[in-house]
Amino acid sequence: MGIFLFFCLGLIVGSFLNVVALRLEAGTDFVHGRSACPHCHSLIAWYDNIPLFSFLFLRGKCRTCKNPISWRYPFIELGTGLVYASTLWLFFNSVEISAWIETVWLLGLFSFLIVVALYDGKTMEIPVSLLQASALWTAGALFLLDWNLSTNMIWSLDGRTVSGLLGALGAWVFFAALSFFSKETWMGWGDSWLAAIIGLAVGIKGVFFALTLSFGIGALFSCILLLRKKAGMTTQVPFGPFLVIGTLIYFLLSQLDMIQYGGSMWIANFFS
Repeated sequence: MGIFLFFCLGLIVGSFLNVVALRLEAGTDFVHGRSACPHCHSLIAWYDNIPLFSFLFLRGKCRTCKNPISWRYPFIELGTGLVYASTLWLFFNSVEISAWIETVWLLGLFSFLIVVALYDGKTMEIPVSLLQASALWTAGALFLLDWNLSTNMIWSLDGRTVSGLLGALGAWVFFAALSFFSKETWMGWGDSWLAAIIGLAVGIKGVFFALTLSFGIGALFSCILLLRKKAGMTTQVPFGPFLVIGTLIYFLLSQLDMIQYGGSMWIANFFS
């Protein structure tokens, strides 16, 4: 029941994240004001704003002008619902305080990253405000997780705080070098800072795997675009969404017993 409730919560949060990303793109206030159709600008009634279900009921069209509603809305709502349900299932238990801290932290971090992916995918830019909020949120959570175990863990190489800082430094140096030497044709500086936040979140032991996974997903997507002739060899593709997807998959795999499910001893070794 708890997982289902968190799935429903994720649907609602996903609807809100869609609005946040769109209003950030437009430079408007993302907290106040009702949602409106981007085509006819008519205000959307509450019964047409129910996550996922309203899209299905309206058959993907605005009730007023009949223009199509972007598939981005239900896709992000469903995706966020699955992310929230998976996070509760994999990370939460009611006994350990650290599990409460980690679950709340990851729900917040994943929400920030989803907005980053949406914004970067549309504008090929990453807002500094989102990066700052994600970094502070993550650093605070890692500090609390180490503090909950022992105050000595905060400064220990085995602690998540130091491991995260080392992961952030390594990721930033690598991406910053790509940005600098390519004059931002391969990677932007926003990608460098996003990679640093991901390194902070996954730590020094997980940063190589998470970033490699992101590159692999990005390469696969680019190959599909080339094969479908939707892009050329010089077409720029935003990398932020692939970093976010790679990070989400990393956290999913890090909590699954890969050996039990039939393979990938090397994946298990990555997280040992």
